[in-house]
Amino acid sequence: MPSYSVRRQRIKEFKDICAGASDSIAQTVLEANTWNVQQAINHFFNNRHLYPELKQGNKSKLEKVWKDYADKEDPSIMSEAGMLQFFKDCGVNPESHETLAIAWHLQSSEMGLIQKDEFVASFSKSGCSDKKEIKKQIQQVCRSLSDSTQFKEFYKWIFHHVKEDEKKKSVPTELAVQIWRIVLDSNKNGMPLLSKWIAFCDTTESKDMKAISRDVWEQIYDFLKEVHSADNYDDNGAWPVAVDEFVEYLQEQKK
Repeated sequence: MPSYSVRRQRIKEFKDICAGASDSIAQTVLEANTWNVQQAINHFFNNRHLYPELKQGNKSKLEKVWKDYADKEDPSIMSEAGMLQFFKDCGVNPESHETLAIAWHLQSSEMGLIQKDEFVASFSKSGCSDKKEIKKQIQQVCRSLSDSTQFKEFYKWIFHHVKEDEKKKSVPTELAVQIWRIVLDSNKNGMPLLSKWIAFCDTTESKDMKAISRDVWEQIYDFLKEVHSADNYDDNGAWPVAVDEFVEYLQEQKK
């Protein structure tokens, strides 16, 4: 454990970013994250609802903010133009994975749709009451994805988010490929086989691999992070059959 003076400094650093957090909450979160300030901040912004004693955002003010983005015909959802404006106001690239990071933060129940109830409830729990506070919250959520643990939680959530319904156990390969291109783009330098995996999916989609199961979705992330060429692939590992077939595909490409 760090010395007392170091602990006090880290508590101050944490509180400077995490407005509303008391010394007690700061210490609790920092202790749970081995006194790593950035890791603790990431945890706090993504799990603020775990600390109900914190000041909540003003729901009436959030409902007024919502009106700037609401669909005129159905005020319970955000319009397409409203959504683009919301992304702009939050400093988010509408073509990047950050839009899915917003959906993750809101725990959106439907892909491509932001609903009023989710918007107000989530930002209220996050202690937000106006656009400035919402932008700060979203920017921190996006930054938190630079942490590998947070990113993997986000990545795993996406599978459930993009499924057509809860009963489905897979997502169409075509959709999975679209999501991989968006979500894993920021990780592509650490995943040299990503483009080849996507090419493999494109070539096999119409033949054998029409859908991606949760197991393949989750394990391909680990595979792409761990295996950088077919030469260092351990065929005794507990990878899904799809991964074995992908490695065979790579070996065939070399011939």
